[in-house]
Amino acid sequence: MIKILIEKLEFGTIIGTLDFERKREQRVWVWAKFGAEEFIDYARVCEYIKAELREKKFRLVEDALRYFAQEFHSKFRSMDYFYMKILKPEILQDASVGAEIEIKF
Repeated sequence: MIKILIEKLEFGTIIGTLDFERKREQRVWVWAKFGAEEFIDYARVCEYIKAELREKKFRLVEDALRYFAQEFHSKFRSMDYFYMKILKPEILQDASVGAEIEIKF
């Protein structure tokens, strides 16, 4: 199986529950892997991830991860593997924090 890789997609978005996180964009890093038996245009996937994160303004990284797992599985029915990690590198001074999801369909 060939996996499509996206590594360290970096952009600004509103994400988080703290007051200051809801008022201004913060930088996020996104990693993703997809296993499917069909063509997946990674450039369009990157634009989709950015657009959805910016539009939805998720409060929890975990909710964003669940959302993308469902969305990608419904868009690409042959997808049998999904992995995504979202990190917020600026929220803490001494660490990048976030969450990840890995699903085999």
